[in-house]
Amino acid sequence: MALRAGALLLALLPTVALAQIGEPPATILAALSGYQPTPTEDGTGFVTSSGFEFGVLASEGVTVEVSGAGTLSDANVRFLGALVGVASGYGDGIAAPVADFFRTRASELTGVGEVAVEVMEYLMFVDVVAGPTPEVSVRFVPQYVGAERFGPPAHVLGPLDAQHVVRLFTDLQCPFCAQFEALGMPVVTDELLPRGDVRLELYHFPLKSIHPNATVAAEASECVAAATAERVDFAAGERAFWTFQSALFTNQDAWAARPDPLPVFATIAEDAGLSAEGLAECIRSGRYGALVEESYRVAAQDLRLTGTPTVFVDGLKVGDYRDVADYLRLMRLSSAMAGEPQPVQP
Repeated sequence: MALRAGALLLALLPTVALAQIGEPPATILAALSGYQPTPTEDGTGFVTSSGFEFGVLASEGVTVEVSGAGTLSDANVRFLGALVGVASGYGDGIAAPVADFFRTRASELTGVGEVAVEVMEYLMFVDVVAGPTPEVSVRFVPQYVGAERFGPPAHVLGPLDAQHVVRLFTDLQCPFCAQFEALGMPVVTDELLPRGDVRLELYHFPLKSIHPNATVAAEASECVAAATAERVDFAAGERAFWTFQSALFTNQDAWAARPDPLPVFATIAEDAGLSAEGLAECIRSGRYGALVEESYRVAAQDLRLTGTPTVFVDGLKVGDYRDVADYLRLMRLSSAMAGEPQPVQP
């Protein structure tokens, strides 16, 4: 059973935090020191001054999971909010909604077994057991998507054998994707790709219900790339694709609301130094319609994504695409999750 608590919390903006899953366990414990944690009797975890037991799992020196169990007293509910706030990196901004979730939803969760609750880019597994004071057990982990679930990307930058993969789901008519082009893409291309162990993969995700020209824009970008590749070579076609994508974002206002954006696409291509010969014919033929539609299907149905831009590092969703530190944290976390997590000893 899954509850989409993330819908309640999506309005919160990402914040940079030193204590967070993907950072050293000591930062988690230090951020929770106000709750006076002491070692449990068996020495495998910690217990707060209100009697709530919790633990931290780590691998390769970074936190990969936090968990806890105890009665649903108000003091423990407040601690649960703080625990999730610290582990997620969203701090006080998410602590109150999480505490309210346990106050208002615990009764409907009692006795149904473990329930997975989406909290931003994380999953909170909750199991509430009935009693004079209900008891709860919680596991808080990153959401992780296996590489096989993404399907083939439309276009790639970087080495095919890269250790880490940044996956971008984008909509050319989306203004927030235009912001990613301006603020996030330089982080990827200027700071991550030069490392040599990172690859960028692009997936089309046109939000057809709200962006009527997004699909045709995606097809236009494929047409420009293919035409250039046929005239020159594959590498030139790939460069043309990324150049045209950037130009479409820069000139988004010129075509987004047009009943027929094809003439504007041709102008944008020519202004970007690309050939527009045969562009309209390629788009009208639907040559790349199936490619874009399959990419949309994977995003919307298989991965259940709901917005753009959505960015992953390996299988972990990026919270703040503007911050290179967030990408680096997720790279560490991805590597650590492949290891054998162990409880952090008091």
